[in-house]
Amino acid sequence: MDEKEKSNENSAPEVEVEEVKQNSNNSVDDSEMTKKVIFSLCYLWGILFFIPLILYKDDAKAMRHANEGLVLLLFSAVGNIVFGILSSITWIFSLIAAIYSFAILILGIIGILYIITDKDKELPVIGKIKIIK
Repeated sequence: MDEKEKSNENSAPEVEVEEVKQNSNNSVDDSEMTKKVIFSLCYLWGILFFIPLILYKDDAKAMRHANEGLVLLLFSAVGNIVFGILSSITWIFSLIAAIYSFAILILGIIGILYIITDKDKELPVIGKIKIIK
């Protein structure tokens, strides 16, 4: 009986170690998933560009996504103001404004796809613009 008790005592810690390893792996996955969601918010709603700046100050990816979110926000706001004024002149500017807004939407979707697929690429056209360094 002494051998059975010893074997039961020895097997219990192994199970606990395996459970701890599984839990630590899940927390790493949760952390990466949380980052992806937070980075995606920069592209969905540009005004939320500051969240990665606050949460991940020293992360280069966070800075890049926050910068691209801010650039998208600025391009969207300025474009809507300019084309809003110009569309009162003639209908053609309304058509151009619609195309411009669609292009901003597509850039946001591309940014989210880059985050989801773990591609470390800049957005086309506006990726070179650096406001946040």
